[in-house]
Amino acid sequence: MTGVRGLPIDYTNLGYDALRESMLAIARETLPEWTDHSENDLGVLLIELFAYASDITLYYQTRIAAQLFPATSDEPESLVQLLRLLGYELRPAPPATVELAVAVDAGQALPLTVPAGTAFQTQTATGDRLQFETVRDTTITTAALGPVLEGNLRWFLPVTAVEGRTVTGELAGVSDGSPNQLYPLGEGPVIAGSITVTVTGPGGSAVWHEVRTLATATPQELCFATQRAADGRVTLLFGDGVNGAIPPRGGVSLDQAEILATYRAGGGPAGNVAPGTAFDSPISALRQVVAPAGGSGGAVAESVESARDLAPRLFRAQERAVTADDHVELALRTPGVGKARAVALNWNDVLLYVAPSGRVEQPSELLRRDLLAAFEQSRMVTSALRVLGPEPADIYFRATVRAQPYFLRDDVRAVVTAAAAELLAFDRVDFGEPLYLSRLYDALQSLPQVASLTVTQFSRTPDGGVDADGVIDLEPFELARPGYPETIQLVIEGGVAR
Repeated sequence: MTGVRGLPIDYTNLGYDALRESMLAIARETLPEWTDHSENDLGVLLIELFAYASDITLYYQTRIAAQLFPATSDEPESLVQLLRLLGYELRPAPPATVELAVAVDAGQALPLTVPAGTAFQTQTATGDRLQFETVRDTTITTAALGPVLEGNLRWFLPVTAVEGRTVTGELAGVSDGSPNQLYPLGEGPVIAGSITVTVTGPGGSAVWHEVRTLATATPQELCFATQRAADGRVTLLFGDGVNGAIPPRGGVSLDQAEILATYRAGGGPAGNVAPGTAFDSPISALRQVVAPAGGSGGAVAESVESARDLAPRLFRAQERAVTADDHVELALRTPGVGKARAVALNWNDVLLYVAPSGRVEQPSELLRRDLLAAFEQSRMVTSALRVLGPEPADIYFRATVRAQPYFLRDDVRAVVTAAAAELLAFDRVDFGEPLYLSRLYDALQSLPQVASLTVTQFSRTPDGGVDADGVIDLEPFELARPGYPETIQLVIEGGVAR
């Protein structure tokens, strides 16, 4: 495209210098009698002022335009609003689940019921207190107890508990009767799916339930949706009388329509407690409480970068689980799912392999239930979905490492072990993903403590060696993990002996 008298216009030159030069070029073309283009000239001063103002204006226009597309938006709140237009809300941090083993005296009168919502607490290595609450009533009977063990105790397993604490009856606000009312919750992070609302008013109280979107709600439906900000804050959104009911406005001050919220706060990887962690029990009859297998499923909240990548794919799926990729992407939307792989056995039989966040182990009963419930509205009526756990693939690694002469051997051993394990960290591997010896060499030889190394074992068996092609192939249902400490064996040469 051309401008004045055929001069080309470059719309990518948006800076001050380019704008100034472009205006001076137009001046030379249209005003040949103007020959003094030095900085002392008043005309040049005016051009520089225009270039300065245009530079600022174009900067903000470019910034605004960039916020209109998920791929270019770099403001977290802008991206959250864009994703909300696609019906996508950021996933909060999922809570961890534990299967507790509880011990009672051999002479304890039974049956004994552990009510739903019973709070068990434990202390982390950092000194923080974590609370886990039972998800259902659990009755301990004589037939369900194990034999009498040390301390005259009998053990019962499992009592399922989920990390988090319940906030009951928080006053979120007072309804003014207007459409699209918004009320932020006071505590957080809020666990997904845990919010219930009670609206009290002149006509009594009513329980309102959470829905994924108000777009499909009827005018009389007592429901609300949640909006999650980039920093994790949760806001309740009520209807407008067309999509979802409006909380009524109270009369006199004594009859205000109060909006009371009950929800669970918590979530995150801190709940993935170590195997054998002991818990404090609020029930005196339970003498000891431990989590034999530890906790699993806790993970960090979804980042805006992850949402930027996943939201458009889910929008294309339109909440329909048809292809294998659809099943994987919808599964990853379920809190607590870290990895997923879908395999179609035939036209209506789908196997969904799932690993909980952060660990290569079987998904808990609760996670399986949540997944099946999430797919109930997405899968085809004639299809059968089975949720399975991963098959762990332990990788054995042995190497002779030549250390740099100025590093301690123990330090070299620790660094190399950590680097080898990092290649098989949960976030670095996926179902059925092959493992390459070349990547192991690249990671270890780049360490400043390592002068050279020779890998003598890279296999799936304790007595294996190194395959000729240096590749370990996995089945679609297998997920690699570093294995146990003895799977990594190192011989350190050189360096400094302690």
